[in-house]
Amino acid sequence: MIASKQAISYHTVNFHIRNIYKKMHVNSVGEAVAKALKEKMI
Repeated sequence: MIASKQAISYHTVNFHIRNIYKKMHVNSVGEAVAKALKEKMI
């Protein structure tokens, strides 16, 4: 959905999401949300 709304490819979105996970040291969206909440990023 993100890719189609932004007129970019699915692979581009996936690439950026993987980079965000690497920087956060997580492996899934659930881990990313839990870490963000724990560290008061959001």
